[in-house]
Amino acid sequence: MPSLYKSAGIVALSTLCSRILGLVRDVLMAGYFGAARTADVFFIAFMIPNLFRRLVAEGALTISFIPVYTETLINKGDDEAEQLAVKVMTMQSIAILVIIAAGIFFAPQVMYIFFGRGDSPEVFNLSVNLTRMMFPYLFFAGFVAFAMGYLNSHGKFFAPAFAPVLLNVGMISGILFLTKLFEVPIYGAALGVLIGGALQFAMQVPYMLKEGFRFRISVDFSHPGIRKIFRMLTPALFGIAVYQINTVVSNVLATMISEGSVSYIFYTNRLTELVLGVFIVSIGNVVLPEMSKLTALDEKGKFRKLFADSISSALFLAVPATAGLIAAGIPVISVIFMHGKFSYADVLMTYNSLICASAGIVFVSVLRIATPAFYSMKDTKTPVISASIALVVNLVLGYILMRTPLKHAGLTLANTISAIVQTLILLTLLEQKTGGIDVSRIMKSFVKFSASAIMMSGVVMWIASFTDWERAGAAEGIISLVITVTAGGAVYFLSCYILRAEEVLFFINRIKHRLS
Repeated sequence: MPSLYKSAGIVALSTLCSRILGLVRDVLMAGYFGAARTADVFFIAFMIPNLFRRLVAEGALTISFIPVYTETLINKGDDEAEQLAVKVMTMQSIAILVIIAAGIFFAPQVMYIFFGRGDSPEVFNLSVNLTRMMFPYLFFAGFVAFAMGYLNSHGKFFAPAFAPVLLNVGMISGILFLTKLFEVPIYGAALGVLIGGALQFAMQVPYMLKEGFRFRISVDFSHPGIRKIFRMLTPALFGIAVYQINTVVSNVLATMISEGSVSYIFYTNRLTELVLGVFIVSIGNVVLPEMSKLTALDEKGKFRKLFADSISSALFLAVPATAGLIAAGIPVISVIFMHGKFSYADVLMTYNSLICASAGIVFVSVLRIATPAFYSMKDTKTPVISASIALVVNLVLGYILMRTPLKHAGLTLANTISAIVQTLILLTLLEQKTGGIDVSRIMKSFVKFSASAIMMSGVVMWIASFTDWERAGAAEGIISLVITVTAGGAVYFLSCYILRAEEVLFFINRIKHRLS
């Protein structure tokens, strides 16, 4: 576990920097564009290339590549593994270029789904132009995703994890400086996306060269490793597609409700992803190559222990995040987003969806560990089955709940319920596939974390009640929020220590070791 914590710490620290800059970016977006239709258009237009990035590059190909590449590296050596990596990179680049061309050409047809019905021609044309402008970002993002798979397999995590920082640097620069160059300012933010993508691309190259990668073109469909990847690719692609379709479905349904609904859900997701992206995804990124190695070495006992430890570590952060966002949601949203055109009414609307989304953080965190467990065993079909069921649940419940007084919050509640269903399915099947997971270890940790989180929530709500978050000035709001979060974190950490939670004891022992 120490090596897992160290690697996850590197990823988490890099991701934390990215998320902080991401919040700065979102604050600027909220201040410059609020929750108006222009912001809705930008978020949807950026979602399209992002969808393909997660689907093709960072999604199906990466999760198919890492287990096969790791197996080749262990069993056949560096030379054979590098040949496989070069062939994968070549084929991925060709596929992404074709997708970019198709995306640019079919942008009007795609964006008609979102803005071709009740919106003005100006809004529709803006959505098409922004989509075409940002679609080439997919090439840079695809290369970064490949670099992540290659470098992570070699135990190197910093460069891919730090790449999102550079994307945010590009987008922030676009909002602050490039918006002034356009008659329609939102184009400046879109140009910032491309600049950020180019910076991400440039950072990966020296790290890959240092690991011995040699850039060249090589197409070979008959390579044994390529055939293995393609056998895994189709179900993996469908599985990732189902997950991403969930996101698209929510956004399509959100456009049918009222103006600002897309933005409220976007800002909600930014806050929940702050936790998931910094810590939970960091553990998931480290776990996949580690589990792939244990699978290749047929170390079943160590595999089960790694899974239980990883779930417990994820819950240590996910449980207080769920409780904290619900208890301190209004203070957090007010301080971060309530600037410029983003009003207190927008704060309350965002908080409604945040409550429902926060309830799903625990289950999504488990999914982030359970899904790579199947991929490491080269089983891409099981996640497809669970994701397909979750998609149906999300679609049906989303359509029903958005027509209730919950409105846009009903969509995030549907996402949460679908995550619960998918988690239960995967854990049940994983129990059968591995011969038993350490449920006792996981449940003991969960109970300790939940008890500590309840105490933390009480303290947070009590401290937050002393501030009028609607009228508080910027300085007062920031100071009050810092005090609230710090006190809550201290109570949670102390409670976990009193209950002898392993994660806290490990952290304290590491500090004692460093000081001795």
